[in-house]
Amino acid sequence: MNSLILFLKGFIIGLGKVIPGVSGSLLAISLGVYEESLHAIQNLWKEKKNFFFLLPIGIGILLAVFLGSKVLLNLLNKYYIFTVTVFIGLIVGTVPPIIKNEKIEKKDFLFILGIVFALFLLDTKLSLGEFTPVHNGFSFFIIFCLGIIDAMTTVLPGISGTATFMMLGCYTFILKLFSNPFDQIFYCFLFGCGLLLGVIGMVYLVNYAFSHFRHLTWICILGFLFSSILSLFLRIIDFLNHENLFACFLLFLIGYTFMGFFRKD
Repeated sequence: MNSLILFLKGFIIGLGKVIPGVSGSLLAISLGVYEESLHAIQNLWKEKKNFFFLLPIGIGILLAVFLGSKVLLNLLNKYYIFTVTVFIGLIVGTVPPIIKNEKIEKKDFLFILGIVFALFLLDTKLSLGEFTPVHNGFSFFIIFCLGIIDAMTTVLPGISGTATFMMLGCYTFILKLFSNPFDQIFYCFLFGCGLLLGVIGMVYLVNYAFSHFRHLTWICILGFLFSSILSLFLRIIDFLNHENLFACFLLFLIGYTFMGFFRKD
């Protein structure tokens, strides 16, 4: 797998971090780099190839987050329903290979539906006021914790970091931080420290889960995945009409097919 392809995959994963309802880790699963990335992070200093595997992915993610946040905000403002529809297609493209490869049975879907229902209730009931930092210790601690939360949502498949930040009332603050990092360098430092600490801890936790409870872990991932699809669909359902339905269907197929292209790589 050459560096350019890894960079492009990292860029797509990074885009998933700034779209509400989309999980970057789910996109990583679809693109075939998730488990290998976890292994590479956990064994970064043991083998040189791990660093060169992660480098282009990391550059792609950073570039997508810093540049893509502004572009995607513009697309969401002007073409919201079409942009979200493409990402629904991308996420749905994740489902078939997981069900096939992990041998998901009918009885497993009851547990999956339970996860979807619980996350749906959490998404609809939890709503906090918008976070506005002030220059004191409590705000610094909150920003550090937001970095840890971002790490958790980055590593755990199916949990959208942006959707989580929206529920916590921090989405606007995070977008401003990503869009203009050098204007808020101290906040970026605090956020980055939390992110680094969180990633290291979550990588070990998820690797342990895959090693000891692989089937159950994938069932949970599917629950998070279906809840993300439902959350995104509910965001656009009121905008669907006979004029845009066909265009949305085509964009959905484009997103779904795009995932299939990368899975074959």
